[in-house]
Amino acid sequence: MSSSNSSGKAALLAVASLSVLFAVVGCAGPPALIGTGATTPTPTPTAACPHSEYIPDEGRDCVVYDPEKNMAENERYRERISVTPALQAQLDEYVGPVEAALNALPVPAGPADVQAALEANGLRYAQTLGGNGTPISWGAGDGSAGCLYGVVDTTGVVTVSTGGIIQDGGCLAMVGH
Repeated sequence: MSSSNSSGKAALLAVASLSVLFAVVGCAGPPALIGTGATTPTPTPTAACPHSEYIPDEGRDCVVYDPEKNMAENERYRERISVTPALQAQLDEYVGPVEAALNALPVPAGPADVQAALEANGLRYAQTLGGNGTPISWGAGDGSAGCLYGVVDTTGVVTVSTGGIIQDGGCLAMVGH
């Protein structure tokens, strides 16, 4: 037997031995679990699926969620936060003057008219939606966590309400949120 033939067989034997070793270790599980008696962890679900009254939640290979609850949570952005009695009293002081200013606007009023009337009464951050033949929804604050908000309709009828800012911040919920 020649020396080159002998070293080739030895190399082949070494590669085969390593292959068997890697195959055995690979089947044994993760090295941290070998000899500990622990089991291989179960994979975490990577998909979500809606709860159904027809399919039990247990045993599903997804994270089960309640679609109705999620939709209700998604609409919370427009809910107003509560105001303290002191802040409510502060907001109430604006109501009369703001109503008078909005009632004095030309009919139909435009969004710029509404904004100017609100700002003339010390309110900042005025927002308006609508106009051009549709009612104008408006909201404005004085820098506190409180708001005045309401509608000036196309016939000049004015509504004024008070409350806290909405969950998204600001005084007026944007359309299409």
